[in-house]
Amino acid sequence: MKPPLEFYEKVRVTATRKEAAKVFGELGAVVGRVESETSDEWYYTVSIYSTEECWCFFESEITPIGEMDDPNNFQSGEFIRVRLSEEGDGLETDEDATKH
Repeated sequence: MKPPLEFYEKVRVTATRKEAAKVFGELGAVVGRVESETSDEWYYTVSIYSTEECWCFFESEITPIGEMDDPNNFQSGEFIRVRLSEEGDGLETDEDATKH
C-alpha cells in the first residue's frame, strides 16, 4: 500500500493521547515512515519544529497542511561508517569499507 504522506511533508499534530499532549497542535515534518503490522495505518516519525524532537504517530494522529519542507533542513551532510558484528548488531567504525 502506498503511504498517504510523503517524506518531508509538513503536518500538524492532532493526537489526543495523553503522552502527546506536549506537542498537540504543533507543526512538524515527516522524516520516517513504516506500514503498521497491526492495522491498515501507516506509522510516521515527525520532527517537531518547536522542540527539535522526533515523535512517532499513526497517520490518524497527524494532519497534512499541504506544504513540503526542504530535505536539506534535516540532513547535515555528515555520515558515519557502520559494520555488522557477527551477531548482526550495527557498530560504528573508522574502517574504510572500500578497502575490503
